[in-house]
Amino acid sequence: MFNKISTITLLFIFISSILLAQMPDWKFFKDRDGNGYYYDRAFKIRITDDNPFSYTPVTMQGVDYYFNKGVELIKEGKYIEGLFYLKSIKSLPMDTLRVENRAKDSSKWINHLQKKHGTRYERFDKESAVLLTYHNYEYTVINEKLRYKIKLKKQPVIIKASWKFNDTGYGFKFGFNLGDNHEGGAYDCVTGIETRISRSKIDSLSEAEKIWKFEIGMDNFVRTELLRTKDRVIYTYTYSDNVPFSGIEGIFINGKMTHLLRLICSNSIKDNVFKEIQKPVEELILVR
Repeated sequence: MFNKISTITLLFIFISSILLAQMPDWKFFKDRDGNGYYYDRAFKIRITDDNPFSYTPVTMQGVDYYFNKGVELIKEGKYIEGLFYLKSIKSLPMDTLRVENRAKDSSKWINHLQKKHGTRYERFDKESAVLLTYHNYEYTVINEKLRYKIKLKKQPVIIKASWKFNDTGYGFKFGFNLGDNHEGGAYDCVTGIETRISRSKIDSLSEAEKIWKFEIGMDNFVRTELLRTKDRVIYTYTYSDNVPFSGIEGIFINGKMTHLLRLICSNSIKDNVFKEIQKPVEELILVR
């Protein structure tokens, strides 16, 4: 059983006296990527990353608004943000004539951008990889460049989405709450999906596990395997040193790509969080 990998291994450290003075009810910890997190007395996970763009779920009912919002952003020179709306519209179910027309209009604007900016458009397109829609009481998060999608009942708030390692890696992070209040960046659960792109096809899960073990190194997780198929293995995990958090971890393979998913939540709400997220993780869709 694979039990040595980590992209979000939490290393508890003492918070500085300055931070303690500013936030006496918060505890500070970091993952191996250097990302800073806090948890408060209610064991809410708080994110300190600056995220200037809000990924609003695109809906069929609001398709006219989201189309005009995308066009407005493009006219302002905010191409990546504008493409998020236009491409999300194109990923909606084509169940009504209005959505079909707006999808066609979105395609026209995308083609216009491509002709106007040439090779520069390729970067705009690549940076707008993440799409988000809401339909039939379900949120769908799509990464069109890394070819995966996950369906959720609770609204995800996208915290981070960025390329790394000269476009051979990608980091994606979102949070959600069991209730409807996001409390300005505090979440009941935070999920990260790291992707690595190899030069050749990854033939097996064991090969993918070696890739992540080599990159991440050792951790202090105690894992329990939930599911293993040809293209994924899913675990629950706890910490061997009594850290009051637990989570779910998944390794996926799709051609030259491998994804490492890890979510974390407080032990006090673990059962409710797992009820919401375990099935979506196990059923994460890999687009071939």
